[in-house]
Parts: sequence; structure tokens; C-alpha cells
Amino acid sequence: MRDKNVPISGPFIIEKALQFAKALGYDLFRGSNGWLEKFKRRHGIMAKVISGESKDVDDNDSENWITETLSKILKDYKPENISNSNETALFFQCLPQKTLAFKKEKCFGGKQSKARLTVMLGSNMTGHQKLKSLVIGRSKNPRCFKGAKSLEIDYDFNKKNLEGRQKFVKNGFKSWINV
Repeated sequence: MRDKNVPISGPFIIEKALQFAKALGYDLFRGSNGWLEKFKRRHGIMAKVISGESKDVDDNDSENWITETLSKILKDYKPENISNSNETALFFQCLPQKTLAFKKEKCFGGKQSKARLTVMLGSNMTGHQKLKSLVIGRSKNPRCFKGAKSLEIDYDFNKKNLEGRQKFVKNGFKSWINV
């Protein structure tokens, strides 16, 4: 499986061990977490990161900015008047970023799925004013919404996910700022 860049997890190894034990007639084998840890140690298997991002910002710089500069800026505002919103991508078809492999085995990942939803969230600093979350997908009528009477989110669709964000910023913030 690892030669096809498929991530292997502890529960996967336990499931395979249970199948082998059953096929060999060992009915008392349970495949506990303790067994897994000893198996990994005995065979030199460890968890490795398949892909990741490197740090771009020094931790000391960000801490200094927060304690010195940001506190000076915020002292003139009440917490209920300070707000933030952010968008993020929700990659809902991605494989795990870690796998179990032998210590000397090189670890290469396959291509990750790029299927995603764009999610935008906003709130004031106290958390008393929260914007209704916006989710932007690619389908006009997603199957998961079939039969839903109402949603706790605003949903919009767009093939490129750009127009929905612009609509949210224009409509969502105008009504929120005027409160």
C-alpha cells in the first residue's frame, strides 16, 4: 500500500493483524493499542509527516507585535467594537498527512484532492455578535441539502468561489457594521 502512496494508520494495521490472526486460527488475538506500539517498536515503524508547510514567521516577532504594537492600537476601542472575519478552505476529500512506515523508508505522498468548500466566519471580540457563516461550494443544489427546510448557514455556489465572497463582504458586513 505504501508503494502506492496510500497513508497507513494504526487502526489499519490492527485490522489487518486481526484478519491474519483469524485466517491463522488465533481466536484470542485482540490487536490492542499496546500490541500496536510494541509491533511498531519491534519492526522500526514510526509515524511520519507526508506533507507539510514550513514556518515563515519567527515566533518572537509575532509575540512582540502582539504584546507591544497591537495592545497600543486596541486600547482606544471597546471589545464589542473590535471584529474580525476570515475565510478558509475546507478540503473535505484529503487523505491524512501522516503514515506509518519503516524508519529507513522514504515517505512520498500522492496528489491531494483539491475539492474544497470556502467557509467565511465573522464575530466581534466578545463573541456576542456573530455573522451567519457563509459556505461557498460548486453545486447549485448540493445533494446533502436535499429535504432540508432551513440551514444554520448561508450557502452560495460559484464555480470559482469568488463572487460569493464578494457578495458576503458587501451584504454581510454592511448589515453588521450598521448594527
